[in-house]
Amino acid sequence: MYYKINMVTEEDGWIVIDTDDRDSEPIKMLCQSVAEELGKEMFQPYEGDAQFMIKGDPYKLIFQYDYMFGSVVILDKLSDKDDVVKLLERHFDKLKDKRI
Repeated sequence: MYYKINMVTEEDGWIVIDTDDRDSEPIKMLCQSVAEELGKEMFQPYEGDAQFMIKGDPYKLIFQYDYMFGSVVILDKLSDKDDVVKLLERHFDKLKDKRI
């Protein structure tokens, strides 16, 4: 799976991610990978939405996919940006050979 950070919005802390698949599976796989590393459980806060979170996540990240914005990770605190970018890039590398 291909992942690359396209941009990080400074005003609201959205990390926009390019993937090689235009649906929710890449962002779901990314969230699951982070959850497994943390030893935590992934969940969907709203049934039917392609939005995923991790119980007990210290960064309180929201992993989201929609047709308008694509794949994004939404920061709770902009001050966590550098640490979260490093975390995501580590998982991009981990998932690069995985297929849906």
